[in-house]
Amino acid sequence: MSSSSTKISVSDILCEFFEVALHNVLYAKKLYPETIFERKRKYGVAVFQCIHPEVNEYINQCLKAVGFHTKNRKLKRLFVCFHNDDTIFEKYVFEVLDLINCVESDGFLVDLEQSLRDFMLKLHSSQSYTDDLPGDCTFSVRLETSAYSSLEFNQQPAFEDFPWIELREEKENNVISPDIIPVHTVKTEFLTVQMYIEREAL
Repeated sequence: MSSSSTKISVSDILCEFFEVALHNVLYAKKLYPETIFERKRKYGVAVFQCIHPEVNEYINQCLKAVGFHTKNRKLKRLFVCFHNDDTIFEKYVFEVLDLINCVESDGFLVDLEQSLRDFMLKLHSSQSYTDDLPGDCTFSVRLETSAYSSLEFNQQPAFEDFPWIELREEKENNVISPDIIPVHTVKTEFLTVQMYIEREAL
């Protein structure tokens, strides 16, 4: 009798991780009042989830694009940028270095959960190395992907209500003369994601 194994979608797990990370980056940077966040538990540690409907709708729409590009293995980097109209003050960078989309190893999940737990702990402790944001600051999610994957995404009718804007000038997506703060690298046999912070140099 042959044994069957359940296939695991690594891209789905990565999207779920990005969702948790986005909410907790917003919580950590105190861009919104703490009252719009609920305390949850994920990966064996305390995390926070925003309950504001407009913020959540924006994050959910962003994650649809993330899911599209990760399934194609074309997502290179995800940025959470904190900025006003003219300046990016701080940028959280999630760089996807390796992704094997479909695996059949339950051991992968054990290793991954431990690495994601370590990441969440490092994320919260990293705030001691960053500065408070200006009062007029907002945030945006930006993606770096291949030109073909971006074109293919924008041609999908399901995503027409949330169009993405292509940034052509380097200054539109960069912190000027940044300090780089390494946070953590999630590294498993099937997935490697490096995360660091770029902030304005002091």
